[in-house]
Amino acid sequence: MDLISCEFCNTNLKSKYNLKNHLSSNKKCLTLRGLKLESEFLCKGCDSFFANKKNMLIHMDICKKYIKLKLEEEYDEKNKNIKEEYESKIKSIKKEYNEKIIIKEKKIDNLQKLIDENKDLLLRYTKLEVKHEELEKQHEKTIAKLEMKITQCDSFIQKLALEGSNKVTSTTNNTVTNTIRNQLSPTYTLENKQLEKTMRDNYTEHDFFGGQKRLANFFFEKVIKTPDDKMLICCTDMSRKKFKILDLRGNLKEDIEARQLCEKLKVPTQMITKEIYDKVIDRIDTECDRLSSDDRSRREKLLDDTMKAQQVYIDNMNFDDLNYNQDFMHELCVLLNV
Repeated sequence: MDLISCEFCNTNLKSKYNLKNHLSSNKKCLTLRGLKLESEFLCKGCDSFFANKKNMLIHMDICKKYIKLKLEEEYDEKNKNIKEEYESKIKSIKKEYNEKIIIKEKKIDNLQKLIDENKDLLLRYTKLEVKHEELEKQHEKTIAKLEMKITQCDSFIQKLALEGSNKVTSTTNNTVTNTIRNQLSPTYTLENKQLEKTMRDNYTEHDFFGGQKRLANFFFEKVIKTPDDKMLICCTDMSRKKFKILDLRGNLKEDIEARQLCEKLKVPTQMITKEIYDKVIDRIDTECDRLSSDDRSRREKLLDDTMKAQQVYIDNMNFDDLNYNQDFMHELCVLLNV
């Protein structure tokens, strides 16, 4: 099969259709041509454009600006609900108090009617009027005290809500930490020599052609699982690709995107991967040399096998590269999620 080369970035492609998509959506190629990606898929956090929705969603899972924006929106919504609840309570208290004032005012009106009907009560009314003025002053003081207490009550409720939230968070964190510790082995560690032997004895050509997904499964079954039925590492947040490990002192440490694990796996993995790839290519070359010039269909099949082997080789060799290891990292997160 003849490959088509991009005249701008020299990338080899299988068809004109692939070349067309490459010219319109490949960021590296567009940058070399002085162009920008035009797309409706925009990250609200960092204003980055993407060729499709899938790439945008993958980016948004790790975009710090988008995650911060989302948390701020959730925080604002929560504060808004709390504020509305407090305002409703204050409104209810004020309504109840006003109803009492209305009742008192009606009583005063009735008293005025009685005075008009019986002038003998005028003196008594005068005294009551004086007392009313005193009550009015006292009422104003009571209103001021009540408003102050409402403010204090509002602050106290907010404090209680915050303390309660912190207690729940603390309890939850302790429970999660204990769960994570129970998943990790305090006894076994990852040794480079043992890893090389394990891969040489168990990693097959079938595993090789399974790509990054099969590589993650191989590590999970043969390396990460320990003889005490625990693991060397576990995933605590799939969306942010956060992992936890135990250090030599038994302290729980965070391993973002499993970088420490990948660093230990890198050298022996690339060594065994290259050995298997070389064997595959040698076998294909040997068979090609034995074929007659008329056996065109078999030659094309062997050419396809060569290209497939080359692609799998590149993928497996870059299992630790964050720009090319999406399949590996996703599968690892799924297998190690707790």
